[in-house]
Amino acid sequence: MNVLHITPSSNGYEQVKLLANRVSSTNHLAVIESENKEQFITGGFIISDTPEIRKILDTIPKDKQYDFVRDFKIVPFVKAHFKIES
Repeated sequence: MNVLHITPSSNGYEQVKLLANRVSSTNHLAVIESENKEQFITGGFIISDTPEIRKILDTIPKDKQYDFVRDFKIVPFVKAHFKIES
C-alpha cells in the first residue's frame, strides 16, 4: 500500500510503500520500502496518500510539514479523570 511518510529529518513528506504496520508484536515501528526499494523500520508518521492530504501538505513549507503533522496528530491531554462535585 502506498502511503506518505514523514520524519523530522525527511524535509517534507515522501511517498513510500507500507510493508507492515509493526515489525513484530513487541516492536511497534512500521516497515516501509522507499522508491529505490530500500526497506526501513521507522517511527515516523505514516499518512494516507490522498489528493486532499497532499494538497494541504503542499501548502506548508517542507521544513514545517513534520511539525504540522505532529501537532495535528497529538491528542490533547488535560487530566485522566474528571471529578464531578456535588
